[in-house]
Amino acid sequence: MTLCRALTFLSDCYCLCYNKVMPKHLIPVLSLLSAVILLLMLNFTTPTGVGPFGVLVFFAACYLVVLGIATAVVGLFTKILGKQMGKKNYLYAAIIAFGPIMVLLVQSLGALSPFTVGVIALLVFLVCFLVSKSSSQS
Repeated sequence: MTLCRALTFLSDCYCLCYNKVMPKHLIPVLSLLSAVILLLMLNFTTPTGVGPFGVLVFFAACYLVVLGIATAVVGLFTKILGKQMGKKNYLYAAIIAFGPIMVLLVQSLGALSPFTVGVIALLVFLVCFLVSKSSSQS
């Protein structure tokens, strides 16, 4: 009976630790790891040499780096407002981080113009507005 209680207590502690602490540490660590991958890719490979999977890894690493920066910026604004970082703030960071990646994708296709940058900015704003009006997230 006590072993069952101990296991339940440990599992509750793990869930509490995962829910409260993990995003704070996971996003910066993944961002730094992605920055190292980007530096290695940019110094030792060419776009034709890495192939399609390498291009996918490049864009995913770019997204994770920008996600780390966006999370830090959203966290800074959250602290200035005197609030705590919640799920909705992580969603804002993920949405904002996708904007520069869309610009990079459009530039790689050779279709970058002020109009496309405006459309991307409008899309990011609309999705952030949708998240702010969502009542299911806290």
